[in-house]
Amino acid sequence: MSINSENSVIGALLIDPQALYKISEPLKPSDFRKPENRKAYAMICRMLKAGEGVDAVTVAEAGGGELAYLGTLAKDTASSYNVDAYARTVKQTSRTRQLMLSLKNALAQIENNQPIEEVRQSVMASIEDNAQHAGKPFSEIVADSLDRAEQAGKLRDSGAVIGVSTGLPILNHMTGGFHGPKLIVLGGRPGTYKTAYALQVVTRAASQGQPVGFVSLEMGGGELVTRAIANQLSLNGSDLSHGDEQALSAAQVAREWDWPLHIEDRLFNWPDIVARIIGWRHQHKIELAVIDYLQIVRVPGKGSRFEKLGEISREFKLLSKRLGIPILLLAQISRDVEKEKRRPLLSDIRECGNVEQDADVVLFTHCYQQKDRPDRYELIVAKQRNGPARKVIRLNVDGSRYLISEQWEQDA
Repeated sequence: MSINSENSVIGALLIDPQALYKISEPLKPSDFRKPENRKAYAMICRMLKAGEGVDAVTVAEAGGGELAYLGTLAKDTASSYNVDAYARTVKQTSRTRQLMLSLKNALAQIENNQPIEEVRQSVMASIEDNAQHAGKPFSEIVADSLDRAEQAGKLRDSGAVIGVSTGLPILNHMTGGFHGPKLIVLGGRPGTYKTAYALQVVTRAASQGQPVGFVSLEMGGGELVTRAIANQLSLNGSDLSHGDEQALSAAQVAREWDWPLHIEDRLFNWPDIVARIIGWRHQHKIELAVIDYLQIVRVPGKGSRFEKLGEISREFKLLSKRLGIPILLLAQISRDVEKEKRRPLLSDIRECGNVEQDADVVLFTHCYQQKDRPDRYELIVAKQRNGPARKVIRLNVDGSRYLISEQWEQDA
């Protein structure tokens, strides 16, 4: 049974590499009894961390096993749907093997006249180690939670945040900053400065030495960098992009910047985007990943638009938990907001699959267009699992410099 489960795990990863992040309790190569599976699993994990494509051919060519064997596993695996159940069987069988080995060693030590107390301590240590890997006791979870809460309080009192600053003091106070593992959704209609705000967050984080990643499916990397420079130096972005001599002169200082800001503007398929984020996390230790934006992400296979968007939001949620970092996912929302001239509601992102349910935090950027008066911009905290919601932050927006700041807060 365990070998069949091992084969099914490897087969699932070969046909759907991102299934690795559906496994609730991570496996180690040593958990696999069959040497071929142990070798294949280690190579698959290494390739995913490096952001490389994974299938039977690439794993075999990288030294992860014989192509005929890997190809058979992939062919015999119908889907990756039950990969977590198979993985749990592999993990449980591994623990049983480890415990049996410890008991056999204990019997051998007794036969060799080892002191009984030493044998007993060795067996108990093995049992305790096995139990710890099965999950933390409740008391330990409570202690960890209270320690994190105490740390969060100290940081908030000092004006600091956990993770990455939102760039807005009021929002920092509400959320404690963007910290993980959380899926944070930033929705809004076109022209409400969603991208400008998200880019300002990562720009300021990177300028302070915090590694961050930005996956752009809409704008090119060059345009994003121009905006980041304009934001950081308070320059007119249009002048800079069109080569204005004065703006260019002021921007030369950016040549010396060595920010840990990683930008990807060439990937559109969901598996490739996930692999890139995983690579950034393992290679550069990013503390926040931004995806701009949800509706452009391509998902292979059949299914309705609603189902595919729901699959993406679930997978980003799982990825956030697996990597332990916040993921900021931008999304377009319903046109009804403009038609009805009202603030966005959670229901306006329901067309995006399960994102409303999957998100830990939902923010909206919103613009009130007013006749004979400047447009009024707001950031709305529509949902927050562990903090205040239904709050509105009035924003100051300098569109030419992509600068966004806050004015004051009110209840929605």
